[in-house]
Amino acid sequence: MARYFIEVSYDGALFGGFQIQINCQTIQGEVEKVFDTFFRMEIPLTGASRTDAGVHALQNFFHFDTDLKIEGKQLYNFNAMLPSSIVIKNIYAVPEEAHARFDATSRSYIYQLNTHKNPFLEGRSWYYPFPLDRELMQTATNSLFKYTDFESFSKKKTQVNTFDCVISSAHWEETADGFSFNITSNRFLRGMIRGLVGTLLQVGRGQISLERWHEIVLSKNEQLVDFSTPAHGLYLSAIKYPNYLKKLG
Repeated sequence: MARYFIEVSYDGALFGGFQIQINCQTIQGEVEKVFDTFFRMEIPLTGASRTDAGVHALQNFFHFDTDLKIEGKQLYNFNAMLPSSIVIKNIYAVPEEAHARFDATSRSYIYQLNTHKNPFLEGRSWYYPFPLDRELMQTATNSLFKYTDFESFSKKKTQVNTFDCVISSAHWEETADGFSFNITSNRFLRGMIRGLVGTLLQVGRGQISLERWHEIVLSKNEQLVDFSTPAHGLYLSAIKYPNYLKKLG
């Protein structure tokens, strides 16, 4: 039986999340429905990274196993059957032991803020019309590299063995519409990025000091963190794997 990776991109606004759920439209559910129809048999998918309701992805992955013939030209058929807000970008042949979730070496996210009202960004960026000190936010962000325990930024209803994460890059950029927060780590905790963004924005507005920021990181107390950042500004932007993805012709 051969194993394949599916690379997908989606606008998550209308979905209850990435992973399949009962009585809820999800990305996994839509792709599995298309496969079930096309191949006339159930083909269960395993996801690489869960995204919450309303979160988007420029790149995410599934893997699946099958003895059926899978060809690159089938992409056209799959995408014709999927909702317009989901696209399968590529299908890759991978070693049979490859795992979309556990083999990922890093994941990257972008959070988009627009500081001026723009109807064309509605649902794709957070309208945040407040003055922000980008340099101050970046100073606080730079401190993330010296920490590994991010329990403060994890919502408590989660099943993990460790709160350790190794952040390899994190920075704020000024954009034409406002700001973007870009971050890459070997792993992320539930709610972590939205908690980081919400609390860093408090630094940028002068609501908390840099000293207080460090206290919050070290506190291991999620009640001190601002998780109110809405989902629609968040994008899973990239997942990296070992060099074994072989695109189908």
